[in-house]
Amino acid sequence: MTEVSRFARLRRLLGRARRRDPVELPEDEAPRPIEGENLLLISDLHLGEACKEHSRIEYLKRAAELDGHVCDFLEYHTRHRPGGLPWRLVLGGDLLDFLVVTMVPPGTGGEAALYGLGNREDESVWKLRRLMERHRDFFVFLAAFVGAGHRLEIIQGNHDEELFWPAVRAALVEGLIDLFFGDEGHPDETPESFAERIRFNPWFYYQPGLIYIEHGHRFDDFCATPPQLCPLKPQAEDELTQPLSYLAIRYFANRQVGFRTHDKEHWGLREYYAYFRTLGLRRALDSLKFYGQLLARVARYHLEHGRFESPVAAEAHDKRRAELGRRVGLDDATLARLESLGARSIMGRPLGLWTMMGMVEWSAMLTWLAALIVALATDWGWPIDLALLAAVGGLGVFAVKRLRARYPRDIKAKLDHAASAIGALLDVPVVAMGHSHRPVRRRMAHDHRAWFVNTGSFLAHEHAAHQRGEVCRCPTTFVVMTRPDDYTRPVPRLKRWCTVTGRPEPFDLR
Repeated sequence: MTEVSRFARLRRLLGRARRRDPVELPEDEAPRPIEGENLLLISDLHLGEACKEHSRIEYLKRAAELDGHVCDFLEYHTRHRPGGLPWRLVLGGDLLDFLVVTMVPPGTGGEAALYGLGNREDESVWKLRRLMERHRDFFVFLAAFVGAGHRLEIIQGNHDEELFWPAVRAALVEGLIDLFFGDEGHPDETPESFAERIRFNPWFYYQPGLIYIEHGHRFDDFCATPPQLCPLKPQAEDELTQPLSYLAIRYFANRQVGFRTHDKEHWGLREYYAYFRTLGLRRALDSLKFYGQLLARVARYHLEHGRFESPVAAEAHDKRRAELGRRVGLDDATLARLESLGARSIMGRPLGLWTMMGMVEWSAMLTWLAALIVALATDWGWPIDLALLAAVGGLGVFAVKRLRARYPRDIKAKLDHAASAIGALLDVPVVAMGHSHRPVRRRMAHDHRAWFVNTGSFLAHEHAAHQRGEVCRCPTTFVVMTRPDDYTRPVPRLKRWCTVTGRPEPFDLR
């Protein structure tokens, strides 16, 4: 990671470090209509934990278990074609988890040696190649899936924001081509026809009259990476935007041995206090040190970047949005309304950062302790002391509740609201998302014939398996829509992938 000089940092603080050079954008194509294909949707695989430097064997074992389940899933659907039709597999974001990769090239020093590489284009390509090496089995089976004639749609999420870079996309496709063809080649396939069946979607996949799919992180102010179509870091446009989730994972979570990031979005002060208690005194003190360093990083990012917007990124985003509208058949006004549904990043909101980082609770407690010291140091009498402490404590509780309500953590509710707004705006029968890791299938309030579905996640390795012969309760969920019935009257079917039997099973939300 390139070190920033004090002069450059001062220019950032003054808002004068913005680049004016044009941005090279990845080339996109119009989405191909789903004709003669079945639709398969999974999300949030988060491949990448095997690329950590510490606890290497633990992470490798967990990665091998996850890869095994996903490979079984891909192999099954490679061979099973309802109606004899191929699949269009939509990977709904966070396929790769660049954020948790802490491996670095030999000889790396400075900040990168401690926290891992950043998200510049060359750094992201290096990370991708390590991801493909560590999860080789998965990519072998994915290449076989595409080589069997199925199509692949990859949607960009907040953990694989690096798919924005053209070189990263090219490296991923080239890696799949190398795995499929090797040195032998293939008599019935060419690299060009293979690559033609892989498509990247930086924002959403939209099929008018059928389905709208996006990852969902842009509705989460903790994870939003604006502007969506060109998420360049303000005043450092050779890097990508860093939301609060990025900073929290890179500077805190990655430094905790064995710490998992995929089920902590609802944690508050109480949950982290319970976690610290399990660590022992020395590790707890280290974790508190890391947390203090994270607070400093967040404050620095807000001062240098969060307060600003990149005019280069904004201009490129607007250009790309207009091109996207022409490709998908949506006018710019509709796309602008669709974009306006997204959340404002918390990185530009000081009060929001203060709340999300847990400082509002600490401020309330410290203020009450200060009032207690005042009460003990004065001779006002116990009725006044009690009144003072009760008033300060009550105001603290009120402030905490008010601010927590203003900056809620419940991403599921945010996605539910966004899906209803999108369904009504586009008049689309099915809206699908991921991001929350919570499976959902419900009818829309504005139209009982329309559906919102959340794929959940495929992180089975974080949950205990059931016994063979028992009703499947595996949390590995996905969505299926098969022709012709599901397309004539679109009805998404939420299913489980049973990691015990290696077969799809019905999913009951009750």
